[in-house]
Amino acid sequence: MQSRIETINNAASGLPTVWSVGDADDPDFLEAFDLLHATANVIRFADAAHAAGDSDCAERSPDLILFAASRSGMLRGRDVERLRRRVPLAGLVALLGSWCEGETRTGRPAPGVLRCFWYDFPHWWRRQLALRVAGLCPDWARPATKDAYDPGTNLQHVRNSSGGLIVLETTCWETGDALGDVLRASGYATVWIRPGGCGAQVCGATAGIWEGRQLDEPEVSRLSEFCRRLAKDDAPVIALADFPRRERCEVAYRAGAAAVLGKPWLNADLLATLERLRQRSVRSDTDSKIARAA
Repeated sequence: MQSRIETINNAASGLPTVWSVGDADDPDFLEAFDLLHATANVIRFADAAHAAGDSDCAERSPDLILFAASRSGMLRGRDVERLRRRVPLAGLVALLGSWCEGETRTGRPAPGVLRCFWYDFPHWWRRQLALRVAGLCPDWARPATKDAYDPGTNLQHVRNSSGGLIVLETTCWETGDALGDVLRASGYATVWIRPGGCGAQVCGATAGIWEGRQLDEPEVSRLSEFCRRLAKDDAPVIALADFPRRERCEVAYRAGAAAVLGKPWLNADLLATLERLRQRSVRSDTDSKIARAA
């Protein structure tokens, strides 16, 4: 088998070069790699040994090495060190599947590697591209300390100056209050409603953020009702859940959510996702008005 499985795009395109190492074909990673193939030069390797020994890639040093790990324990420290010696300037990120959620308790996460779960990677990656285009430092190029994944990291480039009303439905007031602080600092107005939204009537919403836990049947029903109520304003909804598995994310999308982020979330990714959905909603509304006028 060839050590280099696939090359996407051309290095001269100006796109970042990503070495993918490991289990890239796991179903959890489908969306992540669809996005990578569209926005980066991707070179795929079956394992770290092939990546470290492929002389054909000597002139294609990566901006980022992405370790695709569908299960805990697949990413080993010696593999990380081997590639770190080969390409010392490359960022190191672990793309983790559903079965890795307990790794920090039961396993030994590789040192010096940023961790990003499969459901958060698309949101995280879009923000990295925005940072790169703006001439700012992507997270993968920062020292891999806890500060690199601090919830307040890199908020400045997603601050929204046009405002808008964000409806929050969270499991407790404290979470809603914390979200409200972040959103108001970014130019949004917020209103919090109790879970289930009994008696609360909100008009003119820009978007909604809904928080749940395991997305069981009662929660999905509550999410569906929240999405239905915001649909009258064409307001997209971001759902926050505890380590959602792929099938639970699909349930959330069927209930009406426009995006799903896992808890704990990064405020920078939340804000960037909110702004992206808001802009998409504005474009859709403009297109509808143009179509009606025609």
